Amino acid sequence: MKIRNGFVSNSSSSSFLIFGKRFEDVNSFNNPMVKEMLEEDLDLYEIMETFFPNNKVIDYYLMEYEDAVYVGQSWSKVKDDETGLQFKERTVKEMNEILGTNYTVSNLTTLEEAWHG
Repeated sequence: MKIRNGFVSNSSSSSFLIFGKRFEDVNSFNNPMVKEMLEEDLDLYEIMETFFPNNKVIDYYLMEYEDAVYVGQSWSKVKDDETGLQFKERTVKEMNEILGTNYTVSNLTTLEEAWHG
C-alpha cells in the first residue's frame, strides 16, 4: 500500500486569501445607501449584490456563522504584469470608488480563511 505525503487533492477543505477588510456587519460600511436597504429589510446577500454585482471587480465573502463580511480582491486576481503593491493599490482604489471610503494600502490586510467540510 502506498501512503501519500503532502497535498491531498480530494480534501474537503476550502480556503481563500483576500486583500481587503473584514467588516463585522454591513452597518460598518457607514454608507447611507446601506442604511436605506436595511430599513427596507433586505437581507445581507441582497445588499452585497447591490454593491458588488456579478461583473464585480471586488470580491466579498459572507461569513454567515459570525455575520462578518470580507471585502476586497482575491490574490488570484493579480495580473501577470502587476506587482503586489500595484495590485493592492488597485484594490484600494476600487474599494474606495464602490464604498465611498478613503482607505489606503495600510488600512487593508490580507485575510485568510480556511475551513473543513
